[in-house]
Amino acid sequence: MTTDDSAPVGLRERRRRETLREVADAALTLFEERGVAATTVDEIAAAAGISPRTFFRYYPTKEHALFHEDEEYRTIRVALLDDVRGGADLAAAIEHAWVRLFDDFDRRPDIRARVLRVRRVIESEPTLLARAVTNDIDNADELIDAAVDAAGADVDVLTIRATVAAMDAIIRVVFGEWVRRSELGDAASAGAIYREVIAGLAPLGAHLSRDAGE
Repeated sequence: MTTDDSAPVGLRERRRRETLREVADAALTLFEERGVAATTVDEIAAAAGISPRTFFRYYPTKEHALFHEDEEYRTIRVALLDDVRGGADLAAAIEHAWVRLFDDFDRRPDIRARVLRVRRVIESEPTLLARAVTNDIDNADELIDAAVDAAGADVDVLTIRATVAAMDAIIRVVFGEWVRRSELGDAASAGAIYREVIAGLAPLGAHLSRDAGE
């Protein structure tokens, strides 16, 4: 997977990223304290030290503000899309990206803590759950489109869609289990859970391959 992590970030871009994070953190805290319905954009903006007008330059709705995309995750995802568009094997490219994501996730306690907080808020707010599902669908569709475009005349859309759906399902299981263990006080490693899931699925793959050949 190719990505230039050493590219310099200008002052304006650095400040933009800081503001995005500050707004997202303010939204998360207020949603935890008051709920989504009782929280206004004006309150989020005030807590982040910006105007409501500036808020809408960054996020279209208050719900969107909760789903701030971490820069490392964004870098990994952009690199994945670039690799797939460049003709890389789809399943291998996705796995490479997610292993890198898990490695980053496991060594960053701030991100792990935020994921738990966001997950709790999402589970208590139907509007946020709907937004989370939409985000997942949009990300999957973007990856599918990249793979279809790269395949050209040899495209097998069904296999591409199945591959993306299967890998997404594995990721959801991994993070769901990580959340479950973490809430029980287990210092869980997302990377270790991922390897555990993959090892457990190996017999399933062999079984499906055998049945498909009959």
